[in-house]
Amino acid sequence: MLNISIWNIACTVINILVLYLFMRHFLFGPISRIMEERKAMIEADLDKASQAKKEAEQMKGQYEASIGNAEAEAARLIADAKAKAGEAYDKIIEQARLDSSRQIEDAEKAIALEREKAMSDLQAGVAGLAMTAAAKLLREQSRPEDDRSRYTRFLAEAGEGHD
Repeated sequence: MLNISIWNIACTVINILVLYLFMRHFLFGPISRIMEERKAMIEADLDKASQAKKEAEQMKGQYEASIGNAEAEAARLIADAKAKAGEAYDKIIEQARLDSSRQIEDAEKAIALEREKAMSDLQAGVAGLAMTAAAKLLREQSRPEDDRSRYTRFLAEAGEGHD
């Protein structure tokens, strides 16, 4: 049978209490400290990760802002380049118009001078022919038949001289 004695129970309780105190001092204390240290390390790592995430989001915002600024700057530069190109185009067209009108005026002046020169040469030639005809008429005696033959000869000579 089972023998239950108070001294046995008291010794067992004392052994359990000593074992509990021993374990509490040598086992639970260090384990608790290790657990607290690990908990502190994990919280520190989580804080670092949170801080790194905030910094990354801040850098992402700065990056997006700089990209937006770069795009705006590129659009402004393109607009400026187009405006300058338009101005240069307008200047070139205006200069070409001025040059062409100047050339047309010069050509018209040259044509007018050539026309005047041709007219004066023609007048001089006609005057010379008239003088030659008058001189011939004065040398010869005038009769209507002779006048007709002279007129025909004059026309033939004048036509041969200018062909």
